[in-house]
Amino acid sequence: MAGALAALLRHMVSQVDARTRHDLSVLAEHRRRLELDMHKRELDLAQREKAMARRATITAIRLGSHARALDDARNANTALRAKNSRLMQEIEEVNDERNQLIMAELTLAHDRFTSKAYGGLRAVVGSEQPRPDPHAQAGYGSRPPRSGS
Repeated sequence: MAGALAALLRHMVSQVDARTRHDLSVLAEHRRRLELDMHKRELDLAQREKAMARRATITAIRLGSHARALDDARNANTALRAKNSRLMQEIEEVNDERNQLIMAELTLAHDRFTSKAYGGLRAVVGSEQPRPDPHAQAGYGSRPPRSGS
């Protein structure tokens, strides 16, 4: 009976041992799959991080380029505003000069056709008196100033 009991115990121990080995092999396979999955996720994460770093670099370059273009546009806008201001001032000066010339011509024409001036012109017909200069009456001396000087 001792032999049968020993055989029964060996059989039970071998079954438990076989079950334990099977469970360990299932656990080992499960662990291997988990490690492979974790490794795959790590690789995917590393690729995503590299892509994000590239995008951040490209975005920084684009942002710098846009900032530089904006600065250039602002500088050009400032220069154009200054030029516009100078040109508007020059237009005002030219208009003032033009108005003074028109006033001088109108005054001269008025003086020519008034009775007092008409009589004076008749008196000097044949004399060598110079005609009044309309530019001198406008305050320019003999000629109006040029707009470029």
